[in-house]
Amino acid sequence: MTRKGKAYIFIIAFISGFLILGIASNSLENFLFNQIPYSYTSYLSIPPNHPHEAPIGGYYKIYGKGHDFNFCIVLPGAEDQESPLDYTADGLNGTGKINEIDITYNTIISLLSGNFKNALFNTKVDGNFTMTCAAWTGYGNFTNTGQNFLGNFKINGPISNWEGKFNLIPENNQIALKSDYIWYPHNTLNIKEVKKTYYM
Repeated sequence: MTRKGKAYIFIIAFISGFLILGIASNSLENFLFNQIPYSYTSYLSIPPNHPHEAPIGGYYKIYGKGHDFNFCIVLPGAEDQESPLDYTADGLNGTGKINEIDITYNTIISLLSGNFKNALFNTKVDGNFTMTCAAWTGYGNFTNTGQNFLGNFKINGPISNWEGKFNLIPENNQIALKSDYIWYPHNTLNIKEVKKTYYM
């Protein structure tokens, strides 16, 4: 075999080795991730709709194992102020699926130090979710590229629908969920655009 032929075989073996290592490490990462249960609870603040109103406070919880997760948002007392079509004491409940995840070195460091917020933003991920609350249902998707954490959602209500996008941003010791959406009553062209920030 010529020296050139040996060089080609070496290059092919080298590239194949990298491909196999990449596939194996991705499979191993997914296997390990699917074994990890997690649960996180924190405060949530919803801004008022009118200047003379106070914000509504509550909490949210994200829990699951591996690629499958659940979440809930509970706003104690809001059921007394809202229509039973919009919100009840059961709160908002949802399920989700992480389709792709890339756990980085900074993800692991953040988790080991107990910093869930940093772990969230340091992990490249995409997935989708469904949710229900009172008389409405919704669905959406999300993607974190490591630079931006963006998502889209659609809510189908008994009287009105909402659809738009959101952006998660670390802000001081909180997570700001900046939303930009439209809502529109059924069977009308009365569309209203809303920009609102929620703090988690």
